[in-house]
Amino acid sequence: MRSDANGIDAPEHAETVERFLDRLAWGDIDGVVTLFAERVDWDVPGAVEVPWLGTRTTRSEVADYFTAHPTHVAKEEFVVERTLVDGAEAAVSGRFRSRVIRSGAAMESWFVLQLTVTAGEITRYRFYEDSLTVARAWATTAKGAAGQTQETHKGATD
Repeated sequence: MRSDANGIDAPEHAETVERFLDRLAWGDIDGVVTLFAERVDWDVPGAVEVPWLGTRTTRSEVADYFTAHPTHVAKEEFVVERTLVDGAEAAVSGRFRSRVIRSGAAMESWFVLQLTVTAGEITRYRFYEDSLTVARAWATTAKGAAGQTQETHKGATD
């Protein structure tokens, strides 16, 4: 049986990953956040103008992510298709469908989540998705007075 530098066996890491996914599915944000170490190496890469993307380094910043994200995005579907745990490392793959609340723009993508678990806490978090789809959905302006979605913002041109 493989273990990490602290002597924690892989089954304990798998239990932490499963607790994370279960709490996330139930919307137990406080429970999700308690699974993260005080210091964390977090990155959700993508366009800088999308407020929930980027890096975080503390449990408090992780809590901010999990409380702010639902104010921007309405989850329609989040399906975990496979979870693999190898020692302290885990990979979760699946797909999601959601909408930007301010505009109703749809986002749909496959994803891969990479986690590192150390001594029962998540110390590294990477979420990979179709960041172009997310950026385009975020750039769509809010619905107009007639309730029709406005055109996607194209950005400044030179």
